[in-house]
This record gives sequence, structure tokens and C-alpha cells, in this order.
Amino acid sequence: DLAIPEAKGIYTISKTVTQRLETYNGISSTPLYHPPALAGQYYTAEYGDYILSVGRLDPNKRIDLLIRGLKFCDSHIRAVIAGSGAIRNQLEKIAEENGVKDRVEFLGFVPDKDLPALYANALAVCFPPIDEDYGYITLEAFLSKKPVVTCWDSGGVLEFAENGKSAVICNVDPEEIGAAFDTLYHNKRQAKELGEAGYETVKDIKWDRVIDELTKTIR
Repeated sequence: DLAIPEAKGIYTISKTVTQRLETYNGISSTPLYHPPALAGQYYTAEYGDYILSVGRLDPNKRIDLLIRGLKFCDSHIRAVIAGSGAIRNQLEKIAEENGVKDRVEFLGFVPDKDLPALYANALAVCFPPIDEDYGYITLEAFLSKKPVVTCWDSGGVLEFAENGKSAVICNVDPEEIGAAFDTLYHNKRQAKELGEAGYETVKDIKWDRVIDELTKTIR
């Protein structure tokens, strides 16, 4: 807390983190967005029949909302979950208890080289974490021109996702989330339009701007 205010420039990864720094430390800062690691490798193919989840299987990611949401949408809609973590067994149990075990595919750890194709063929990406700092998943989805289904309390996700324009933002309610999946599945033109709008939101987030901003005090 003593050293940070003396810096010539103070930056964070998102508006969410900037707000926290101001609220809890009384320090002003500037959000500076950076691209995900595989930027430039994402592409778009089909708007398929699965909702994609990528990331750690961790309680604060709320992947259970995706699984529970499958009860409330067309039975042809699947969930593909890429990632490993401590609650996999718990999530598998939730899928079984909700009668959707046969519609949920747990891929475990997925190498970087395989991620772009998973995004490219998804119908949408479900990313409803609690108060996320930044959320690469949002950017990865939009760079793949896929809409995001998220929640109103998902923090940094909402700095990019706009309800009805690039995303469907829901209450923390599996039924509402399932209805969002259903709408996108039965109107893939809308899914495509939302995804394309998301791409326009994030396409200019590049390392060149980050480097220019961080080095301006020494030039």
C-alpha cells in the first residue's frame, strides 16, 4: 500500500479490479485489457449443439449452473466441459441427479492446440462465475464469434458481455439459464449475430497497446 501510490502509472487487468483497489485501498488505477494467450488462433466454424465450458472445475466458476440448466432446454443440447479440478466428482453427481448425465461430456485437461476447435464448433459458451476478475473465457468466446451466457453478478465478464447484444445475462437461476440455451439453439441466426457483436467488442484488444501504455513513462 505504501509503494503502489508512488508508481508513475498504476494499472489493473479490468475495471472490476480497479474498483476493488479503490474501494479497499483508496488507490486509483487504470484498467488495461490484454488478450488471451491464444489470440490469433481462434476461428469460427459451426454453431453446433453443445454449450461449452472452459476452465478450472472450481466452485466459484459455478459450472453446476450449466449442468442444471440442461433440464430446462431442448434435450438435443449438450454440455462439453473442458478442464480439471477438485469438484469434478461433485459435478458428475449433479449431472446424474438432474437426469442429464448422458448429455454432459467431461473432457478433463485439454491442450491449447485443441481449444480453438472446441470454441469454433460450440453453440455458445457458458461462463457464469462469481465476481470474476477478468475472465479470459469471455474474450476467447467472442474471438471465436460465440455468444456468452453468464450471470448479472459475474464481475469482469460484464465488462465485455452485453445482454441482448453479445450475450444472454441471466439471474443465478438454472431454469433461466436453460431457457437461454434453448433460445440460442432454436435461433442459431441470433446466436451468430450475438457472437459477431462480441467479436467486434474485443477484436482490438492487442498486446501492442498494452506495451505502449506500460512503457510510456520510460520513453
